[in-house]
Amino acid sequence: MLSEKEQAIVRALQNDLPLVKEPYKEVAASIGMSEEELLEGIRALQEKGCLKRMSIALRHNNVGYTINVMTVWDVNPADIERLGKKMAAHPKVTHCYERKKDPEFDYNLYAMVHAQSEEEYQELLQELYDIAQPIKYMELRTIRELKKIGMKYFMGNELAGMAQG
Repeated sequence: MLSEKEQAIVRALQNDLPLVKEPYKEVAASIGMSEEELLEGIRALQEKGCLKRMSIALRHNNVGYTINVMTVWDVNPADIERLGKKMAAHPKVTHCYERKKDPEFDYNLYAMVHAQSEEEYQELLQELYDIAQPIKYMELRTIRELKKIGMKYFMGNELAGMAQG
């Protein structure tokens, strides 16, 4: 569980950084901290393993990655740990999950991939197939993005009002 101070840091950092000369100083001031306190808090969250990374977020379609596919694989459960790690290590796999099989959709390894051309995608698919050696697989191509946002944590009642509005 995170302290109130750590939660305040998370709430502040999950918004866009201000485009100013000293963005961390401004963020810190907005939550009643010094810049050094904020940076120490960020380091502590990293050391605790709560904060994975801080990075920019691109709109992949706007930079040429127009082929987006959730690939689903039926692999031997005894191999899923090994295969999942290998698939997740592929640089073009952005999300990789093990999921419980459903009787009507019996796939247990899911990998989201992005490509700039059909040729690039087919090469990537073959690479993933070679890794997984699946019993079967399916490609779930994105037709249109309806919503994609990052999860907002520790927001309390702020989100409840948005859901009603």
